[in-house]
Amino acid sequence: MHELSIAMNILSIAEEECRKAGLHKVEEVQLLVGNLSGVDTEALITCLHIATRDTLLQSARILLDRKDGKGYCSGCEEEFYMADLLTPCPVCFQPPTEFRAGQELQIIAIRAE
Repeated sequence: MHELSIAMNILSIAEEECRKAGLHKVEEVQLLVGNLSGVDTEALITCLHIATRDTLLQSARILLDRKDGKGYCSGCEEEFYMADLLTPCPVCFQPPTEFRAGQELQIIAIRAE
């Protein structure tokens, strides 16, 4: 389950940023997760709740923004929505030659006091 290591990285980044700013409690963490990132968001939320016990993030709200996947087919020169990594080009049914969006996993904002 790589979501636990992702949760630990989010915790580490948030705690470091709070220390730098002299803050003592994280109220909210906003994440951007692309649907082609391979992250199970339910598992990530569960892991975050476990990993943040007795930390600055213990009572923080976790907000998830989803980003749709987009692929590109160089054969058809078609850009298309991808529900998952296996979505083929809707014109020629070939796999995408490029992923243009949806692989993101970012901390967008940390709100703390």
